[in-house]
Amino acid sequence: MMLRLGLEIVDRIVAAVPAHVAYAFADLGGDLWYVAAPARRRLVAANLARVCAATGRPTTGRTFTKLLRSAFRNHARYYVELLRGPHYPLDRITEIVDVPDWQAFDAALRGRPGILVTSHIGNFEPFGSFVAAHGYRPLSPIEEIEPRELYEFLAARRGGSRIDLVTVRESTRPLIRRLREGGLVGIIGDRDLAGDGRSVEMFGHPTTIPIGPAWLAVSHRAALIVGRCLRIGPDRFRAEGEPMEVPASGDRRADVAMLVDGIAARFERDIGEAPEQWWGAFQPFWPDLT
Repeated sequence: MMLRLGLEIVDRIVAAVPAHVAYAFADLGGDLWYVAAPARRRLVAANLARVCAATGRPTTGRTFTKLLRSAFRNHARYYVELLRGPHYPLDRITEIVDVPDWQAFDAALRGRPGILVTSHIGNFEPFGSFVAAHGYRPLSPIEEIEPRELYEFLAARRGGSRIDLVTVRESTRPLIRRLREGGLVGIIGDRDLAGDGRSVEMFGHPTTIPIGPAWLAVSHRAALIVGRCLRIGPDRFRAEGEPMEVPASGDRRADVAMLVDGIAARFERDIGEAPEQWWGAFQPFWPDLT
């Protein structure tokens, strides 16, 4: 009860203050988190060092430390945006989310089942509001967390009245049903939570990512767009992505494997271009770094 009350108070404050004030508090929170969580800092540093090594960036020294601190700030900004997001007015969403290739997105998705897949980078939820404002109703699986009060609080703010949510554990049938109805699903697909994903190489080292988005696309002949939605300022985002060709050789296993590899390559490119916004770095990603 006290947790719920505290969350409601924070929610009201963050939603009411000007954007620059909310983001200033987020940055302060990120700085404090960086100092107060040495184990988490070591994990994030190890993950980002691997990205930096593969993309020609420094992995030590002042430049790397600045990147690491920025990662903590960006992750804190995500939680502020989670509280502010339900209050973004749909009639002004194009002022908040810039989608330069929206016509290509819309053409790929209109009139057929579609899958939007992204990595844990930036904040894809404002783009969910954007597509809702343009006549789509995405369905997205989310991870359950404890305590239950916190999960319910965050789920209400992630979905609101714009996105349908289902837990990862119970998501298979609803996702299939939505695609069979010709609808749209959105999946964050760079973490292999079930442990049964396909082995891929990312930034020069082996890991696994889920096959779910690729399997759904191949099985249901759905359009597949791999994208990202990066923050470019307080309450300002830019979403980019491109349709992927879904193989149709008749060998479903081979087609899924090929598509997973292609998704991994897109994830690698997106993360490599904005590693400070990759909040997947806050969780174990490569088996040899756990």
